[in-house]
Order: sequence, then C-alpha cells, then structure tokens
Amino acid sequence: MANKPFESRIQDLVYNVDAGIGLKLIKGALYFLLIGFVILVYTANQYRGLRDAEAMDYAQLGRNVTWQHPWLITQNVRPASLWYYMQQTGDNNPPFFNHPDLIHAPLYPILLRVVFQGANFAATPEGPMQVYGPEYRVMVLNHVFAILSGILLLFLARRLFDQRVAFWGMTLFFLSDSLWRISLAGVGIPIVIFWGLAATLSMAIAVSRIEESSTSRNWVVPVVLSAIFCGLAFLTRYAALVLVPGLLLYLGWALRQRAWYGCILFLAVFSLPAGLWIMRNISVVGSPLALAPYLALNGTEDYWQNAFERSLAPNATIGSIIGAARSKLIVGLKEFYGVHLRTLGDGLLMAIFLTTFFYRFVHFPVHALRWGVALSLSLLLVIGAVYGEHVFAVALMFWPIVIIYALAFFMLLLDRLQLQLKLMNNAVIGALVLLLVLPMIFALMPPRKLPPYPPYAPRLIIFVSGMLRPNEVLATDMPEATAWYGDRVSVLLPKTVEQFYDINDFMHRFSGLYFTPVTRDQPYTRGLQSAAYETWVPILEGRIPSDFPLPQVVPLIGREQLFFSDRARWAE
Repeated sequence: MANKPFESRIQDLVYNVDAGIGLKLIKGALYFLLIGFVILVYTANQYRGLRDAEAMDYAQLGRNVTWQHPWLITQNVRPASLWYYMQQTGDNNPPFFNHPDLIHAPLYPILLRVVFQGANFAATPEGPMQVYGPEYRVMVLNHVFAILSGILLLFLARRLFDQRVAFWGMTLFFLSDSLWRISLAGVGIPIVIFWGLAATLSMAIAVSRIEESSTSRNWVVPVVLSAIFCGLAFLTRYAALVLVPGLLLYLGWALRQRAWYGCILFLAVFSLPAGLWIMRNISVVGSPLALAPYLALNGTEDYWQNAFERSLAPNATIGSIIGAARSKLIVGLKEFYGVHLRTLGDGLLMAIFLTTFFYRFVHFPVHALRWGVALSLSLLLVIGAVYGEHVFAVALMFWPIVIIYALAFFMLLLDRLQLQLKLMNNAVIGALVLLLVLPMIFALMPPRKLPPYPPYAPRLIIFVSGMLRPNEVLATDMPEATAWYGDRVSVLLPKTVEQFYDINDFMHRFSGLYFTPVTRDQPYTRGLQSAAYETWVPILEGRIPSDFPLPQVVPLIGREQLFFSDRARWAE
C-alpha cells in the first residue's frame, strides 16, 4: 500500500487536531490542567501542616518502619498498650523503645515510609506559618491517591451508566471540599477510597461478565482482583472490612445458585493479605487485632474521652467491651445517622442517593451494587457509632459511588422533563454543580487557614523534645506530636498520678513531663475535676508533691504549657 502524499498527511493532522483524536487530547489536557490548578490553589490556601493527632501518629509510625522488624514500631506509647502487652505476653517489663504498635493497620505507614525516603527530619520550621518539611510528603501521597481515585471513578461510572454521568461524576469528585479536606488531614482516607473503588470496579466487571456468560473463567480473575483490593483496604484501615459483606452480597446475587462457589473464592483470596497481618498480631500479643477492639471503651462513662488509652490498669474484658458498645450504640447511631451519614460528602448528593432506593434500575449490575453499598454503609454506621468519628471517616470510601448514583438519578429525572432548549438542560446541570461546589468556594474565602496551635506548635515541640536525650522517655498529653516532631519515645499522660509513679518506678524512668493546651484547655468541672484528670490538678496548680520525680518546672507561652523535669534542662 503506497504512502499517502504529504498534503494528505497534513490534512489528516489538521483534521485530528480540529475534530478528531487530537481535539479530544487537547480537551483532556486542558481539563486536567484546570483540575490541577484548582487542587494547587486549594492546597496553598488550606494547608498549614498536620493538625490531626491520628495523622501525626501515622507519620511517626511511617518514619519508624524498618524491614528488620516483623511489626510496626511506635514512639507513641499508651499506658493501655503497656498493660495489654504485659497481659498477653506475661512480660512485666514491656519495651518502651521498639514498642510494637497494637492499634493501627500497617499499609499506610509502609507507604509513608516509601515517600519519606531521603526526607530531612532534623529540619526545624523557622516560624509558626512554616510547615514541617516531611509533612509535604504526607500531603502529596494522599493527593496522588485522591487523583487516581477520580480516574477509577470515571471507569466505574462509564461501566455502570454512561459518558455524561462519568464526566460529571469525576468532575464533582475532584471539586469536592470533603475529598481535599480529608486528603490534607493526612490520615490516609484517599488510599482507602482508591482500594474501595478498585475493588468495586473489579466486582462490577465480574458481575457484568456473569450476566453475559455462564462460564466461570470469564469472571474469576476480576473476583480475585476485587478480593485482593479489599484485603489492601483492610490493611490500610480495619474499618474498611465493611466493604467485604457488601461485595459478597453483590456477587452472590449475581451468581445465584453458584453463589457459594464465588463467595468462598472471594473470602479465600481476601484472607491471604489480611491473614498475614492477623498472624503477625497473634505472634506478637496473641490476638488477631491486638488492642484495636478495646478502643470501644473510650468515651464511655468509666473512660471519659481517651481515658481508656491512658489507663495502666483498665477494667477491660470482653464483657465490658460488649457493655460499652451497647451503651454507646443508641446514642452514637442517633448522632451518626442524623449528622454524619446524611451529610456524607456534601450532603445534597447523599439525599438524592437515598432517594434512588425508591427506584428500580433496569440494568442488574447497577441495581444490585446499590444494595451492596447500603449493606456496607449500614455496618459502618454501627461500627462508627461505637468507635467514633475517626472510624466513620472510612464512609468516604463510598462517596464516589454516592456521586455517580445520585447524578444518574438526577439525569434520569432531567431527561423525563423533556426540556426543549439544550440551554435550559445545561443550566439545570450547571445549577446543581454550583450548589455542590459551593463548600469548596466558601473554604477558599478569607480568612485563611491558621497554624494548628493550639495545641500543636512544631518549633516549640521540637525544642521541648530536644531537652531529652534519645534514650530518655517523656510523658505528655500529646505524645503523637512529640513522637513525630521531636523524635522521642513519648508516653501518653497516665490516667492518675499513681499510675505515673508505677511506670516511673517499675518500668522506665521519666525524664520529662509536658503539659499542653490538650489538658490545660479542659473545662474545670467537667474535665479537670473528672476521674480522668482529678489527681493531676494539684500538680497543674503548682502544688508539687515532695516525692515527685520531676520537681523542676518551667512555664512556656505564658503559662499555656508546662514542662517538668528532673533538673533545669532548659538552662543547659
């Protein structure tokens, strides 16, 4: 076949740029440039470093990941973790250095370790508005997974609905204030969103193939992939386990008589990555999820706020956990259903999504997936009611699916209006988009986001932590911050002064005690006079016992903070 003349090739090139694939590439490039610009503006306006205790806890875990240890190493040591380690191992001398983390799933810290390669952890911020350098890497990691999630959402929406829903769904996802706010928080939720979307897309492909063909070889591979992605989501956040029952319902409904075969395959593959971590926990402390299930005791009548984690001798049995869960469930369900669930994402689309349950989608993969999502969200609602907001944050894993279902239903209603003018049709869509983007617009308006003080002032925390040598231990009410910024083993403030003495006299000597606005901003009657703090009030008021091991004290930032030590280290 003869080559085309030069003039014909030029004409083909002009056509492609004007109306063919070239035009699509240019539009796509301009679209992502615009989205990238919005993300950069939002980040520059809103990011002032980490301000969430959980994010700092994850960050110090990521820095401490070493491939020589079969477990995560934490510098944020909770008295309850010391108690649990002693109970499970029979060792009355629990390690303070190389202390195993008994609460978190491992994958997010491992990913943080990868991005921390080459980071300068010794750099001190110059001023209150400057971000601690390694925290930019935390932000970038979360942003990358948020962007990848938007691309997966495009493919999922195209498979379930059409190009119009896919485009607007991805756009609204990228312009969602909820997405970028949780991404800047640095707690790894965008990574859970990515695994959840990957698992859902793989299962949607499997269900579509089941509908088209009865041979198992066509759908086994996507089912296996979906199970692997569910395992990765679980290893990122334990609460992501709720994804499994929803996808099993979706798969079993599609397979019908062969449901047992597909579900067993899914569970077997899911158990491989999840089982490895469970075996690690069993080898370290003899239980599958270590201390994590006991956190249901936080916020109960006996353990106000985080008093369970601060307790060296808690009354923590299976019966007490069940009792705590029962007492918190009703109150928590009322709050989480009335506030958090109905306002998930940006609220309006969630209301439309709930309305779709009164409509039957003809396409089976679309109809069945919605009920799987409903099952998973219901389970997460119960777990969140017991364990709190940081667990229910995993619900954002379903936010992309809520977007596309709500948009599809909205577009369906709009088409049934049969508006004669295309301009009117576009105006209605534009009005909806504007309403949904308003939270991001309002977030960008003045005043700008302030530094995270109180209680976190990175430069001051680095200074205070630097008064201790690396082999010394600090007690403080915000150990996640002194562990992350100060790189010192930090014990969460024990519940009572007596427990402080027990740790100091029989386990490891304290070289410093650091009080911050976390404690000093507590309401006097409801907070400091409660059982969780009452024994510390005399020390906070300057009435230090004669036998107290840290008699030297210096106030910081007026008297907002107090640092106690065995000698006047600040003078050195």
